[in-house]
Amino acid sequence: MLTKDRVQAIEVLFKDADLAFDAGNNVLGSRKLWEATECALSIVAESRNRPCLTEDDHFDLLHHLQAETGKYEGPDIVSGYLVAGYHRDNAEYGFMEDYVVRGTRPSVRCLVDELLMLAGQPTP
Repeated sequence: MLTKDRVQAIEVLFKDADLAFDAGNNVLGSRKLWEATECALSIVAESRNRPCLTEDDHFDLLHHLQAETGKYEGPDIVSGYLVAGYHRDNAEYGFMEDYVVRGTRPSVRCLVDELLMLAGQPTP
């Protein structure tokens, strides 16, 4: 369920990510971005009564949302999820260069904002 507390928790995760990135800790910043993504996925899945435990569940949810909205083109939620997944992998392996981190952070934010917007809409 989309609540003010859950939205605030996501904002805290984004703030923590920004602080970590600013301090040069790309691994922690990436972890926080992924946590924000997971939280948003969970909220929208709950609003649609869909599972959200595995990566397969995530892709099923995202494809369902694309079909529901008819939005298949640019910036789409599947592409945003793939970028967020890149941050998830970076949180584990620490391979992303600073310029890649800077260039991809807005895509994750866009994905999360889109998911939260969709979580607030009733299912057609």
